[in-house]
Amino acid sequence: MTKPSYDVVVIGLGSAGSRAAAQAHEAGARVLAIEGGEQIGGLCILRGCMPTKSLLEVAHVAHVVKDAGRFGVAVKGEVEIDFEFQMQRMRGHVERFRKAKENGVRSVGYEIAMGRPQFLDPHTILLEGKKIQAKSFVISTGSKVFELPCSVDPQARIKTSDDMFLLAAPPKSAVVLGAGPVGAEFAQWMARMGTQVHLLNRSRLASKLDPLLGQEITNALSEEMEVIAPAHISHIEPIDADRSRLHVDLAEGGSRTLEVDLVLNAMGRIPDLDGLDIENAGLGLQGGKLPLNGFLQTSQEHIFVAGDAVGEDLILHVATTEGAYVGRNAARVAGVLDGELEGWDPEIPFVSVVFTDPPLALAGDSILSLEAKGTPYLEATKRFSEQGRGITMGAQHGCMRLLAAPGAGGSGRILGCMIVGPRADDLIQTVSTAMRMGATVQQFLTVPWYHPTLSETFIEVGRTIVAKSNE
Repeated sequence: MTKPSYDVVVIGLGSAGSRAAAQAHEAGARVLAIEGGEQIGGLCILRGCMPTKSLLEVAHVAHVVKDAGRFGVAVKGEVEIDFEFQMQRMRGHVERFRKAKENGVRSVGYEIAMGRPQFLDPHTILLEGKKIQAKSFVISTGSKVFELPCSVDPQARIKTSDDMFLLAAPPKSAVVLGAGPVGAEFAQWMARMGTQVHLLNRSRLASKLDPLLGQEITNALSEEMEVIAPAHISHIEPIDADRSRLHVDLAEGGSRTLEVDLVLNAMGRIPDLDGLDIENAGLGLQGGKLPLNGFLQTSQEHIFVAGDAVGEDLILHVATTEGAYVGRNAARVAGVLDGELEGWDPEIPFVSVVFTDPPLALAGDSILSLEAKGTPYLEATKRFSEQGRGITMGAQHGCMRLLAAPGAGGSGRILGCMIVGPRADDLIQTVSTAMRMGATVQQFLTVPWYHPTLSETFIEVGRTIVAKSNE
């Protein structure tokens, strides 16, 4: 049997895989990219961040209308949401983004195949009955939903985020298990659709980042749903074909029983390596993940991993960055590109956002991560309800916290920023850019901050840090 030979084979054509394939192709490698799903697009476009944001925007508009009385704007009658219309609107967005993604992928020039490959040996895969060899591989197969760590009756109907995009109507009641980005966003969307929502989490919200801002987001969400955290599910069982019963152990002692129409598993995602037969490639899992070095290289030096398949920081911009340098690394191992292997640039600050209302955003380190590392820092916090533009907007929840290294006159570099508040998802880009450029607080304050804006909050927290640095 003929075995087509490639320099690089990329398995998975989502954000990481398409970037890896493009970079390897640009380096001069003969590249084959394989998509195992029915469509090219990746999780973010097809079943993740983009359709979710489409739904959240409808929920936001509905909430603004319902909340208009607080601003002296009379809304007569009930606010009615055309559920079917918003779902069709969302699907239209998905199709538009999917087409754009596929057109972009196909325009690069590397070979593309559809199907689910499996390793036969470290350098050979089987795809649709054909053996294919490559000098190097990139595994970018994405992630799958983490199974619930509790007793679940086989008849119990548990939904995943994929199922949420198929709903014909909002449920009357729901339990959301997990308060990460997926859980918190879907919980708020359902609450604003009229669902009675219980949001359960194993720890207090954002407790691993910053207890103060975690309490801020908890207070905001608690106005629209019941937040039960920390708590643990001991058992889930069906009541009938449409309803489920959950037995909940409370952290402070005691237990509760919840009976709802929908149970959403949003407790996280793990690498999806199903069907790859990685053991045939000489690879093995540790804790559900492939052990990797700083170059995202497996124990087989010619096999790399990128994106959600890594199992850390399941965020699109992380995936595309990883895909870029892993694609080049794969080309280097294949012998078509010179230079040393690359890893993540430590000067790039970590950035994450939860698109609730208000959003929660983080750039760089948090207080808890700095304390865990023993890194000295100065801190300043400002509430949006006490900030000029925030007051005019009627901001009720949230604050900004800026962290910086000690240094006279604010000469220490910015170490991190966490924001819960209006437009936090956009505000965080300002400070992450400054951090990427190595800015000090003193330099940050030289920016002409326009008045009156929410971004002026950076002036207030920055000046507070300068004052503290001079004490």
